[in-house]
Amino acid sequence: MKVAGLLLVLGGSFSIAALFPMLLSALILSLLLAFMLRPFVKYLEVHLGFHRTVSIASVFLVGGGALTVLAIKGLPSLLATFTNLYSSFRDFPFDAKLDEVVRDFTTNVPLLDPQTVTRKVHAAIESGTQSLGANATAIAGSAFSLLVIPFVTYFALSDGDRAAKRLLERVPNKYFEMTLNVIHRIQQDLVGYLRGWLLDSAIVGVMNIVGYYVIGLHYPILMGVIGGVTNLVPYVGPFAGLVPAFLVAVTQTGDLTLILPILMVNLVVQAIDNIIVQPLCFAKSVDMHPVTVIVVLVVGNQLMGVLGMLLAIPLYVVLKVTAIESYWGLKHYRITS
Repeated sequence: MKVAGLLLVLGGSFSIAALFPMLLSALILSLLLAFMLRPFVKYLEVHLGFHRTVSIASVFLVGGGALTVLAIKGLPSLLATFTNLYSSFRDFPFDAKLDEVVRDFTTNVPLLDPQTVTRKVHAAIESGTQSLGANATAIAGSAFSLLVIPFVTYFALSDGDRAAKRLLERVPNKYFEMTLNVIHRIQQDLVGYLRGWLLDSAIVGVMNIVGYYVIGLHYPILMGVIGGVTNLVPYVGPFAGLVPAFLVAVTQTGDLTLILPILMVNLVVQAIDNIIVQPLCFAKSVDMHPVTVIVVLVVGNQLMGVLGMLLAIPLYVVLKVTAIESYWGLKHYRITS
């Protein structure tokens, strides 16, 4: 009976997730955000003696205030930048330049047919543009779902400990210690991974800004920030971050002279990131095989699109830690049925 009930709950959960993927993404983002903010709330509550509600409100006030100031200061400049970019893209003869580049390239490779290559390149660009537009439209159309993030985050911080306590009270004694260890390790590994994940992307963004400024690319701050944000998606993100930089470079010079410098900047940044930054940011590596990362990202993209790719690795961390710690607990605590 209990198994049937559990299967019914899981089936209903998957059905709701399939019907409302953006809402599910918002709920997961809320829980991840609560995990990251919990240590600050705990510090105010335990070390400074604040009430839980006051601690949460203080963290929200500081974070919200910082975001508000950043929006007020940066939004006008950002809008002006996007306006200039739109004007440059609108007036630039992309089709003619693309045909010219393809002709120059195929001249040096006799085995390639210029017309065939041109058609395939145009088709690939059109497909990518449609996919990007579809993802942007889906996110914009479901933006209302993202409004629940502050509320769910607040209640997760406010009632999370009580909910966890009630959950632990219902765990049979023989599973209690194992369950407590699983929850502790999930909190420890997930918070550590999320902090390292965000710090790593921020450092990559700063390095991109410096590199783009040195080579003379227009809008280095915006292009660097885009590179840092896309770096949140392992392996795939750095390549996606190159596309806006390439477009700006072509409209800036009218040819491909800046493409090689942009590639060199990104190669140097990724080398520094992989050799120095990531080992410092991730004190305890997630230890995922590259093939596993790709599979997890593909599954996340299929289920929830771009947001799914962003959430795939943190969710994998939770599932992996749960499986490993549960197996260890069942083996070492000698739990029998």
